[in-house]
Amino acid sequence: MVTNLRFSGDTLRIGLDAYPLATARTGIGRYVLELCRQLDLLLPEARFYCYSPSPITADLPSARWIRRIDRHPLMARIGSYWWLKGRVHRWCVEDGVEIFWATRTILPRATSCFKTVTTVHDLNHLIVPRSMPPVTRLAHRLFFARDVRRADVVAVNSSATARRLWEHLTVRADGVVRPGVSRSFTRQERSQVGARLRNLGVERPYVLAVGTLEPRKNLESLITAFLELSNTGRLPGYALIIVGRPGWKNASIHRQLAAPDAKNIRWLGYVADDDLAALYGGAGAFVMPSVYEGFGMPVLEARTAGAPVLASDIPELREAGGPDGVYVAPNKEGIMQGLLKILSKKTPSTPPTSMESWETAGTVMAKLFHQTTTQGLGAASPKRAE
Repeated sequence: MVTNLRFSGDTLRIGLDAYPLATARTGIGRYVLELCRQLDLLLPEARFYCYSPSPITADLPSARWIRRIDRHPLMARIGSYWWLKGRVHRWCVEDGVEIFWATRTILPRATSCFKTVTTVHDLNHLIVPRSMPPVTRLAHRLFFARDVRRADVVAVNSSATARRLWEHLTVRADGVVRPGVSRSFTRQERSQVGARLRNLGVERPYVLAVGTLEPRKNLESLITAFLELSNTGRLPGYALIIVGRPGWKNASIHRQLAAPDAKNIRWLGYVADDDLAALYGGAGAFVMPSVYEGFGMPVLEARTAGAPVLASDIPELREAGGPDGVYVAPNKEGIMQGLLKILSKKTPSTPPTSMESWETAGTVMAKLFHQTTTQGLGAASPKRAE
């Protein structure tokens, strides 16, 4: 049950990096929006200032969420992290912000006038740096470690991310704000699933993958494994359906998709949540072969919708996939063995527990905001190591 958390004094002013709410609702964008909805319920006396260099496309929870869009003509060109460093501090001061939420980990250049809560989603730049676009990788190399260490409160999205944060930066997280599952992904009736699949032009049986077409998602290995099984008659009748944005460094994937023997592989691009829920529900298996994830929200969504889960054997995906998932090495041989195993097993995954809900996540996040009010401005945290 959601319980209001009240702060002493006047209306609490919270600023946030709202750039994730200006982009397509995947990954971090979905995570931030769902937490915003919960915080609106939990912090009824707060006012939220949403800073972005691009128009915010998400429906904000209430009138207490105030858009602050930077319309300077250069902002769209300099990159969102450089905008955050150069422009947001002044806005926070003008709006009287008391707490700033760094939704993408990176903080404004100066924070002495307000408290800070940073969310760490992953450590891509340390673990798989070449999977990142160069500008993003550079921003994280320059700012990530310093900003995490100087934040008043550090939140992470999984216990596995908390462990990696300690191993790589000797920084201890203050709280784990694990993703929940949006209501759109609750298990649908078979007839409803069938109708939506027909609208998408998708026929059973199929294997589903969800992820941006970029190196870290390791879709090339999945396509190679699927084609070998399919071409040797070990996956009779199965198609491979891929959902996700175009991404970057994806030329080799597009060559695979265009090959003559890839006629039973379809890339649908981005699809709406209701359609994605149906794709999960109708899948013979959901596969997430990523070489690294901070958590793996699609795995949690697939479990909720009833799809058997096959994922890379890394702690973050085991945390998301639960005890019923099949976990393999993220290479062609491992994926092939996993596909044969999971498609013969055909046992739906166990749905997430109440601990894996946005209500729970919002409560933890609101308490972390509350924690900042017990610290003095500029106070050093004993949990940080320089």
